[in-house]
Amino acid sequence: MSDAVDRLGTEEVARRLGVKRETVYAYVSRGLLVRHPESGPHESRFDPEEVERLAARARRPDRSSALEVVVETELTLLDPAGRLSYRGRDAIELARFRGFEEVVALLWDGAPPTPWGLDGERAAAVEALGAALGPDAPDAERIAAVVATLAARDPERDSRDPEVVRRAGTEVFAGTLAALGRGRPLARPAGQRTTALRGGVAERLWGALAGDGAKARAGQVKALEAAMILLADHELAASTFAARVAASAWAGPYRVILAGLGPLGGALHGGAGAAVEEMLDEVAAGADPGTALDARLAAGPPAGFGHRVYRDRDPRADHLLDRIGPDPVAAALLDAAAARDLPAPNVDFALAALVRAQGLRRGSAATIFTVARIAGIVAHGLEEYEHRLRFRPRASYVGPAPPATP
Repeated sequence: MSDAVDRLGTEEVARRLGVKRETVYAYVSRGLLVRHPESGPHESRFDPEEVERLAARARRPDRSSALEVVVETELTLLDPAGRLSYRGRDAIELARFRGFEEVVALLWDGAPPTPWGLDGERAAAVEALGAALGPDAPDAERIAAVVATLAARDPERDSRDPEVVRRAGTEVFAGTLAALGRGRPLARPAGQRTTALRGGVAERLWGALAGDGAKARAGQVKALEAAMILLADHELAASTFAARVAASAWAGPYRVILAGLGPLGGALHGGAGAAVEEMLDEVAAGADPGTALDARLAAGPPAGFGHRVYRDRDPRADHLLDRIGPDPVAAALLDAAAARDLPAPNVDFALAALVRAQGLRRGSAATIFTVARIAGIVAHGLEEYEHRLRFRPRASYVGPAPPATP
């Protein structure tokens, strides 16, 4: 325990934690901080070691150990002031007025072949894969299995020709949506060997996540499509950086997609929406919003708040929350977060709120994120193919020294 002379006053604790004085008192009332017994009636004192432990679980992401990699790109501009654009086009405006397929063509710098579908043999392979995986396979594993299945049956699987890459990308979308539909067949026009998507990508995905027989209400598919557009790319995120590393080694398009899918299975990228879904469900079932947040704050930064790049607000979250409209459960959590001086909600929060508002099945936030980001993964692969094995970082070895050479 520290000596009395080292104990901290409320103002110093607030400064070290980066919060308001009132928030320090809120931490005390919730048991996250304890006033030292020697505190007076008009001045609280705190043990600096306890303050340091709480600071180590800081709510705001810490970039102190981040590795900075800068890659020139013509794809996406992420402005920390709160703007996102694709090839110079404002992403919010695209979400308002354009369709997902149009945005994919913009990111891929060329319209992919139409219709977005599979030939009969590969459609049958995806159908057989779905039967083999069973209905309980996680969506993330289902999507990865579809990509590997399509690659195994594509004689051009190793081609880096842009038209082949775009075609492979559309087939991954078609196969993924068929697999997520758990048996909903693709459409096959009479006399044609190609099977195509029945409806657009967003419509098909909504149907897969809403359950058998569900009918979308006015605006639901458009809201989901807006989310997919805003999630299609986000500059050099973990998924697209992994895809670029694979493309830099001239891996084929399917392997580039698989490389990008890897980080999307993590709780910190792509999968964060699942944690927000859980929190929303708790509050909807009657839990106190502040208590739900406090339980997560005790373990570290809660999912759904703040962003590593945007300094203030995530524009994607603001747009999607406006689309959803009033939601008392989401509003209660946002009020509790504001009372705790948490950062503004990010797209993971908004996506989970959209899933709940639309009655989509549990876990849909991560699935929507993954399916949408395939567009950006392919786009980064196409751009990176112009280069040759340019990612070769070095490690700083800190293990035991090797034996001396005789």
